Amino acid sequence: MKLLRLPLPAAITGVALLCLGVGFASGLAPRQEAPFPHQDHAGLFPVCAGCHQGIDNGDVEAMYPAPGQCAGCHDGSDLRRVTWTGPSERVSNVRFAHGDHASELADAGDPATSCASCHADASVGRMAVTDATQLETCWGCHAHQRDDHFADAPAAECASCHVPLAESRFPIERIAALSAPADHNDPDFLASSHGVAAAGDGDGGTRGVDASARCATCHTSDRCVACHVDPGLTEIGAIPAAPLDMEQPEWASAYPTPASHETISFQATHAPEGSSGTAECATCHTSNDCLSCHVEPAPDPVEALLSRSESRAPGVHLEVTSPDTHTSAFFLSSHSNLAAADPGTCATCHTDSYCAQCHDGPADGGYHPTSFVSQHSADAWGRSSECASCHSTAAFCRECHQESGLVSQGRLEAGYHDAEPLWLLRHGGAARQSLESCASCHQQNDCVQCHGVLGAYRVSPHTADFDAEAAWAQSPRTCIACHTSNPLGGG
Repeated sequence: MKLLRLPLPAAITGVALLCLGVGFASGLAPRQEAPFPHQDHAGLFPVCAGCHQGIDNGDVEAMYPAPGQCAGCHDGSDLRRVTWTGPSERVSNVRFAHGDHASELADAGDPATSCASCHADASVGRMAVTDATQLETCWGCHAHQRDDHFADAPAAECASCHVPLAESRFPIERIAALSAPADHNDPDFLASSHGVAAAGDGDGGTRGVDASARCATCHTSDRCVACHVDPGLTEIGAIPAAPLDMEQPEWASAYPTPASHETISFQATHAPEGSSGTAECATCHTSNDCLSCHVEPAPDPVEALLSRSESRAPGVHLEVTSPDTHTSAFFLSSHSNLAAADPGTCATCHTDSYCAQCHDGPADGGYHPTSFVSQHSADAWGRSSECASCHSTAAFCRECHQESGLVSQGRLEAGYHDAEPLWLLRHGGAARQSLESCASCHQQNDCVQCHGVLGAYRVSPHTADFDAEAAWAQSPRTCIACHTSNPLGGG
């Protein structure tokens, strides 16, 4: 038997070796009780085209004889009847045309053995027919450029020899049994490498090869959208979807964390102000993920993402987590500094009503611990926290003190200060130390009764080193509270 060296458009590569278990030929395959005994019929059929005349020209209807022809001999009298009812559809993902190969062999001057070149054992004869299911059968003519049929590089030109999986009519068992190339075992393949390879750019090492065709050999686009939230990527659109009658395995969604997400600043900088790009985020995230932290109205990039109900993929399903700044044991008492510095940061996750749960809560509860009212005087006097951040000391504190009977009754009946009989004589030091505490109960006119220029005693509240000129220059209105005119002018 003479073998030819036929030109191969590109190296036979890819992941489709498993297709060989059924056979190479596209078109139809016989359905019968056992493989046809070709050698027993050698004397009846001197040439293969006697029964398979459609092979040479691709005529599917004439590739096999009609079942009625068998009954001409197998009539149940001279020979037993046979139950062959005709050819059935062959399942394969190999890109193969008998007509092209037959014409190549015929042109080479060996028409008698053209079929036997691939389908017969040369040592036995042309009627020792077998399926052309071994790679060596192809490589006898087509020089293979790789030692391993399973390509281990993104440049695999699988489409040279294989049709897309969506066109293969593979059953679910065959799809699930497809083996992965070596590069799919890279730990970073799912997180980053597969996207570069599928894009087919120069960085992926594809050297101009149709990268989507390589993916389509073993995948349908349904596999992609099992993870990709937004199916609008060009690479996904280039891979054919499975026909409605093709049953596929249930693909588990997987979302590895990219290296960029592991940086300390990622949580704070993942969407810089003014950013509107969502292409990278849309691979794994729905708008629901963002809204687990962001409150309405959501930023424009969030609005641009698909919601979970609009996507076939589940997305990452993020849950609310506190920023690192919130993990401090003292955050509750010190968060006011962060809030004052950048209120917009708080507004990303919190509404006014959230803050009000504590800040507008009852005096004996909410932000403060239980029984705080009976103990708050030390915190208020020592300024362990700024009461005025939440309370109007001129109204909120006075109202409670009045209801409790802890209020001043003029200059001499000092109410709250009853434990200090001489408090009025010594109150100046306390006032200079924490005037805000005095303002919790006292109004300005309580002070000017003694300290004002029109007061009964006209007592100066100033110390010996008080700089009147500097005080007037800084805030004349403060001076006028006690003085009726510019005190530097003799008033």
